[in-house]
Amino acid sequence: MGSNQMSDYEKELCHRLLAEDIPAWFIEEFYKRRREEGIEHDLREAADKGREHYEDMLWSWVESAKGDYYHYVLKSPGYIQEGDIPPKETPRKKRRTRKTTYITEPRDRQAALGQYLARVASENERIIDFRKNCLAGRALPEREALTFLSSPLAAAKPHNVFKMLRTPPLEHILDEGYQVRDAQDDSGPYRELVWERSHSHTIRPLGIAATKLIFPGDVVTEGDLRGLRLRGNSIVAFPHPREKRRFVVALPRSIIGDAVRLVEVSLGGFPISLEMGVWFILTDEFNPDYPVRLRYETTHRPYLLTRTTITLEVESWLPPEEVLEQYRHVQQQVLGGTPRSLKRRTVDLFEFVNQRKEMTWRQLFDAWNKAHPSQRFRDRSHLYTTYKRALETIASPPTLSKLSSAPPPLHRFPSARRGT
Repeated sequence: MGSNQMSDYEKELCHRLLAEDIPAWFIEEFYKRRREEGIEHDLREAADKGREHYEDMLWSWVESAKGDYYHYVLKSPGYIQEGDIPPKETPRKKRRTRKTTYITEPRDRQAALGQYLARVASENERIIDFRKNCLAGRALPEREALTFLSSPLAAAKPHNVFKMLRTPPLEHILDEGYQVRDAQDDSGPYRELVWERSHSHTIRPLGIAATKLIFPGDVVTEGDLRGLRLRGNSIVAFPHPREKRRFVVALPRSIIGDAVRLVEVSLGGFPISLEMGVWFILTDEFNPDYPVRLRYETTHRPYLLTRTTITLEVESWLPPEEVLEQYRHVQQQVLGGTPRSLKRRTVDLFEFVNQRKEMTWRQLFDAWNKAHPSQRFRDRSHLYTTYKRALETIASPPTLSKLSSAPPPLHRFPSARRGT
């Protein structure tokens, strides 16, 4: 379908979908399947009611197309699913072979390490200078630190701006007594922050995600961050220290950007994440990483293979029995249980069948029983069930059933009913 066959309304929808990183070939398929549902009629009718109604209807069709696309990607060959798994913080001690009465838990050791590293890192000259210049030489309580992280001034303005105004940055940043005015000029939209003291600051957007502008200091979702189209600026982004699945965004040349660089330079090699490193700079609260970091990746190819790998990053001092406990934990989280070992006969049958793709199930049954008289199957259904179990265990772990309701890949072989 060429663009010359589209109405003006469909062309605008097409541009919106391309901006959402939906490929052109899928947009063409989307129109073929969904045009009869009245895309043009809906958009035209909404446009007659006004621009606001039109934008709402346009956004509704964009969401429908995105839903169709992501559903397709989920079931496409090569689909990859990945993520982090929270560690099991209290490994069972009954597996230890030594006395456990006076042995501390890993989190106790990390808490002691955190107290030590907080003292050591606070003596770093760069950290001292940052706190002196930007935090009035003190650590912030939690409420003020959260205000700091969501401050458009801290996320957009460098320290030098406040130096020229002869105003302490922290006083301005923590002062929430300002009004926000949305405006636009020749350079585009912006926000103006106005204080009663006649001070004002202009904040330009970082970019646009979906249909909303993202400004420095906004706390955004992962979807916003992934779909953010920048307006000529590079940004720094990191997980919010206190809000799950939310991210802080800022300009690199800003006070928050300086804090991020400070973590990278002065806390490099320390067992602490970027977001908790920034939190330490602000609050002097040092929360080291848990000594185990767990991650998995599943590659899904329908009807062929589902393969999952597990990555453990472990501090070298962790006792081996606790590493084993953590591995069991992540395996159960990813696979939904602990897999059992296959019997030797099951694996032998799996190889036997795969080497004889041209045979029917009756022929396979007769050939196996003749070649393995001591491991005979009583009927074809027993042989078929054993092969199916081996296939699901070896090539398609339990995650396959979570991603797709597709049947097991037996389509290459004759039906079990043949040859009777």
